Amino acid sequence: MIQALHIFRKDVRRFVYEIGVLAVLTCAWAWAHITHDVRRDWYYNLSGVILSLGWWYLIARLVHEEPLAGDRQFWITRPYSRRSLVAAKTLFVVAFINVPLLLGGFAILGAAGYRPLRYLPNFLWMQLTFTVVALLLPAALASLTRTLVQVVLTSLGLYICLVAIDAMAGAVNSVPRYQSNGLAWATGIVLLRLVAAPSLCILLLQFRWRLRLISAGIGIVLAVLIVSTNSSLSRRIGTAVQPRLFGQNGTGLVAASVAAAGVERDSKLPARTGVAVAVPLRISNIPEGDTAAPEIVELIFEAPGGRRWSSGWITAGSSEDSVFQADPSSDGTFAWKQSVVMDRRFWESARSRGVTIRGVVWAMLYGPRSIRLGENRVTPVPGDGMCSVSHPFATGWFVKCRAPFHLPFNSIDFDRLISVWSSPLPAEFGMSPLSTNVAHAGEPRPIFVRYDPRAYIQRSVEPASVQLK
Repeated sequence: MIQALHIFRKDVRRFVYEIGVLAVLTCAWAWAHITHDVRRDWYYNLSGVILSLGWWYLIARLVHEEPLAGDRQFWITRPYSRRSLVAAKTLFVVAFINVPLLLGGFAILGAAGYRPLRYLPNFLWMQLTFTVVALLLPAALASLTRTLVQVVLTSLGLYICLVAIDAMAGAVNSVPRYQSNGLAWATGIVLLRLVAAPSLCILLLQFRWRLRLISAGIGIVLAVLIVSTNSSLSRRIGTAVQPRLFGQNGTGLVAASVAAAGVERDSKLPARTGVAVAVPLRISNIPEGDTAAPEIVELIFEAPGGRRWSSGWITAGSSEDSVFQADPSSDGTFAWKQSVVMDRRFWESARSRGVTIRGVVWAMLYGPRSIRLGENRVTPVPGDGMCSVSHPFATGWFVKCRAPFHLPFNSIDFDRLISVWSSPLPAEFGMSPLSTNVAHAGEPRPIFVRYDPRAYIQRSVEPASVQLK
């Protein structure tokens, strides 16, 4: 421990000017969020970008102070314990990056009228996700390089690869215009693991053996393995956690079925690897006052002669209308046309013939709460947010809402601000604990509608015979 403190003090003396600049940037970032004005969004966004670049720069310099790449490092000849070196670097990052960011978050939340200590678990979760994404990655890249130029080039190469992979994935098949975001939080956890696991693996291997090619190769293989299991893992996480959180009380009569209309080609969804079709699905017997939002679907098509094709687990999505039910229906039903990219050979063989469709739907049932916003004053809204409304326009209202650790609202429907529960996690990923949304709403005075989960259900789709048109 004494040795770690000696290394820590040495690093503080070495980077005292960088620490001072970073403290100023952190204060400027916090002040930009406290005094946020929509007319100065450029300053609001620029402060976060510059601060992030400052973190990456300081972490790269900190790792290069005792470089892990190569075999002629001077620090190896000293009686340095690897544990002491890791402890000293970790203490430096916590003291001069994590703690200032935490204090800045306290100031932002306190200035908005909230009690920061009440949200301490949320702050700790935000610090964890921030450390994984914003700090571990540059540390891993720095451990594989010897100079700042190499860090910059490696970072640019990694960014170009990610953009290329995303572009190739989007070129295979288009996605429906409307998609469920119900399990986005579970996908976020998998993406955190995608960054954390390879970065930690590279750092540990570099500290132990300092073999760049082997460390980088193992990190890449680990990242590929995580990506290959991304969709299935996020589904398993979401469908394991949400039923335990919300249960299925009062939903025994809820059912899922295929609507009477046949399966048609989905002309709004171009598909290069198959045939895009729209399957009319319906959730019925929804409890009075509740709304439904399907999240994931699996459909199995059985043709005469024993041939069958499965969509696998896909996100609930449609090219025609939203897959989120905003208003309770008088008959307790919600219908949508599920977009599916079907195997072309199966489509050709079963086209114009009767097929049997069966499957499974996971859906969230929501209970909406609404409040009309007061004019020229701050109105507390469901979801722990605050909204202010002014009337600067002859034909509408200007609305500004804030909420801690999540977006105040997700969308606006003329005079309604729609806020949907999105995650069981303590905080969404980001640097600031306070999220701000602004919007222009139509007449009459805007209504804030909050959708909180009532139940999370799994229902088998009742088998139905339909025509592929």
